[in-house]
Amino acid sequence: MNPNQSARTTIPVLGARTPGLGRLRFCEARVPDPVLGEWIAIPGPAGEEPAQVVVTPQQVAMERLPRPLPAVTRRLSAEEIARVAELTEQARAALDRALDVVREAGLPAFLTGLRFTLDGATALVSYRGDEEQMAVLASTLAGALGLPVHPEREGPLEPAAEHLFGGVGRLRIQEDDLDVIVAARFDTLGSETFAPEGLPRIGRRVQTPDGPGILLSVSTRHWHATVRLDTGTEVTVPIADLTPVGG
Repeated sequence: MNPNQSARTTIPVLGARTPGLGRLRFCEARVPDPVLGEWIAIPGPAGEEPAQVVVTPQQVAMERLPRPLPAVTRRLSAEEIARVAELTEQARAALDRALDVVREAGLPAFLTGLRFTLDGATALVSYRGDEEQMAVLASTLAGALGLPVHPEREGPLEPAAEHLFGGVGRLRIQEDDLDVIVAARFDTLGSETFAPEGLPRIGRRVQTPDGPGILLSVSTRHWHATVRLDTGTEVTVPIADLTPVGG
């Protein structure tokens, strides 16, 4: 290395899933050495939310971010982790109540989910409908649930989920974090396509049995990976079948 050349600084990024929220959320990792399955606190629009790490910084090494990401600064305590299951059960009951309230009030809103902040003080309700319905929806549900409600307007549902009322259909999220990161063609450092634990790094180019492409996601449960081929097609293949491009 040229002694006059400054070392490039990477920005650690992790991916996490929040109970009650289908999409993956990417955050800047400011906690040391987060590992798969670990519970962390993610900054949300109404306060901290619990989330579980599903993509580690070893899989995403970045010199720049496509846009500012929320920063994760702490892990959950044992007491907070134990409370996650309780909050999830409470959210299910609250969603049933919210569905009844929306139906009885005749509000033109399609509820797609409900979750609580980590302290349980605020309900975050996702819905499909007009933006003008936000204030009415929030005030109506706040009165019924007995706590503040933060509404989140989602994108349109896939046609196959149009008949679901309050079900968790697959949402076409506009400007999803992962899509933005992949579209930005961020530059990961080094030549290693795979992290030390054998997991391929998100955003790397890999070779699949169907051709080369960019790695979009990894399922650690099934040990499969989703790759967007250069043809534009997305395929799911076993991680064992992936090799670095040119490898």
